[in-house]
Amino acid sequence: MNKNQKLAQWLEHRISYDAKARNLNVETSCQEYLKRKNHLKIIDFGAGTGANCRYYFSKISQEQEWFLVEQNEELLEIALESLIIWAQENGYESQLQNSRLVLTNQVHKITIHRIVGSILDLENLIDLNTFDLAVANAVFDLFSEKQFQTLLECLKKYQLPMLATINYTGMNFIPQTDNDSDLIKYYHHHMQRHQDFGRGMGPECGSFMWEAMKGIGMKVLQGESPWEISNSDPVFLEFILGFMEESIPEIIEEATLQDELNTWLLEKQQMMSQKKLSCSVAHQDFWGYWE
Repeated sequence: MNKNQKLAQWLEHRISYDAKARNLNVETSCQEYLKRKNHLKIIDFGAGTGANCRYYFSKISQEQEWFLVEQNEELLEIALESLIIWAQENGYESQLQNSRLVLTNQVHKITIHRIVGSILDLENLIDLNTFDLAVANAVFDLFSEKQFQTLLECLKKYQLPMLATINYTGMNFIPQTDNDSDLIKYYHHHMQRHQDFGRGMGPECGSFMWEAMKGIGMKVLQGESPWEISNSDPVFLEFILGFMEESIPEIIEEATLQDELNTWLLEKQQMMSQKKLSCSVAHQDFWGYWE
């Protein structure tokens, strides 16, 4: 299994958690806003395997046209396969028309376009004048503050509203044990390490997103969207611990800290095997629009 396939497996496994976590007040407010439209043209930032649009298909009654923007071309290929499977399972016929996938049933038509490129290069990728909505799921904690501000300025230019869901703000393991807080702090430091594009927002994204969206004149609604991962889902817990195991060593040099991490991971694995470990992961959802 290559890196992209492993990433796709993670994105697919988290779908049910995302669906359960999404804040209904935020989502309903967006749906009410969109009722005025007969046809919706939607752009999906960082579309990954297409899980976000698959979630919204059944939430939207109008004819839909989706543009999936994703830098990773292999993920978009996986998205295409997943969308065709979704169509078969939900009573839609699917047809590839050049670069478009068209899904139809007796009532609805959904057209999907795939766009390989960066969210931060939108104006060179696509004409934004005709869009009704931008959506993004679990994307912006990876952005720097400057990158997010640049994107917002682009949205403001076209008065394009945005529904941004599952933005990471923190986590804790249940029950808490020694070193939990320290190692979660290291994990956050890794998310916020300096990279070529700047410093990722990581768990601070929620507070910055709120201020930045308000700052450009958006009307903003914010709501909590936590994952509650029970001890009966060791696969999900393995993913989370795996991310920490891979990332934390990149920012620590002391051998004693590496030993501390290894001991902590072993403890968590033992708790998992006994079905004694759960995890709560905090996120925030945002709906921003112009009146």
